[in-house]
Amino acid sequence: MNKQKQSLTESLAELHHIERMHPLLKRPKRQRDLEWLEHALQSAVSVEFSTIPPYLSALWSIKDPMHPVAASIRNVVQEEMLHMALACNMLTGLGCVPRINDPKMVPSYPGKIPGGVHPELTVSLSGLSDTSLDAFIAIEAPSEGKRLRTPELRKGYKTIGAFYSAILDVFQTLNPELSTERQVAGPLAYMVMADLPAVEAAIALIMDQGEGSEASPEVEHTHEIAHYYRFLEVKHRRRFSGVDKKGQAVFEGEPFEFPAVWPMAVVPKGGYLQEDVPADVWTMINGIDQTFTQLLDRLQVVWEHGDQSALVRAIETMFGLSKQAQALMSIEIGEGLGNYGPCFRLL
Repeated sequence: MNKQKQSLTESLAELHHIERMHPLLKRPKRQRDLEWLEHALQSAVSVEFSTIPPYLSALWSIKDPMHPVAASIRNVVQEEMLHMALACNMLTGLGCVPRINDPKMVPSYPGKIPGGVHPELTVSLSGLSDTSLDAFIAIEAPSEGKRLRTPELRKGYKTIGAFYSAILDVFQTLNPELSTERQVAGPLAYMVMADLPAVEAAIALIMDQGEGSEASPEVEHTHEIAHYYRFLEVKHRRRFSGVDKKGQAVFEGEPFEFPAVWPMAVVPKGGYLQEDVPADVWTMINGIDQTFTQLLDRLQVVWEHGDQSALVRAIETMFGLSKQAQALMSIEIGEGLGNYGPCFRLL
């Protein structure tokens, strides 16, 4: 009976997630116009951003920043930042301003991925563990079948790739004129959307780096494996070694040890409250939230004004955020309860 109640609760949560999608995103394929594309791209910006805090929490919980697992996750974070920047450039190319520091666009945790993507999945903030890895693997799961085949809207988008396939389909149908004004092309944002081929290349890169192509888990040109397979490597504690005759990834390469981590507990819904934590801990948590807010404000300036220098300052802010977060992660909540971690709240 309890399992039935749990299943019903999860189903209702998925339905609520789909119902909360912007009405424009629910339009059937034949009714998707430029307005739909603009809203979908804003959701894409939010989707990419929503993956970064969970990945950073896992990364920063690793005590040795030089550990191979830390290096792998750091690479994933950098590529997610690239994907967010590419989505911002696409949206800016349509003459819009991405909403990065808008409270309605900033995700809270535990919570759902924006845009009706992975409606069955709830994402939390915690340290690196097999549980968090399971969530990361689900986030980056490859699309099944043809890339341009998308699910029915009432069921949401089962993968990030399916969502981008829908966006690409509308871009190819409308082929809208794109402006390079206010787009950026620097660190972590090196592709400008001047025309449809540029958009096609950007979306292909996003999908290949996240889930791998249909032909191979390796990303074309770089020969690095996609995010999905990187997280599977950590889960298996072995390097990816190839694909079997059935097309399944095999992890029989060099084994490695799971890194020593700070046992960051799952951050409660909406983050820690001042009345629930010691005063010195609250000072640290609030300081992290202030730095995080500064980071989002600086990212907002990037695409509002096409300010390349603001992107550099935003990256510098993120480095400062890591030092604050790692100091917090060393503090125990209580015996057996794990350690504190950043809330990633917009103030």
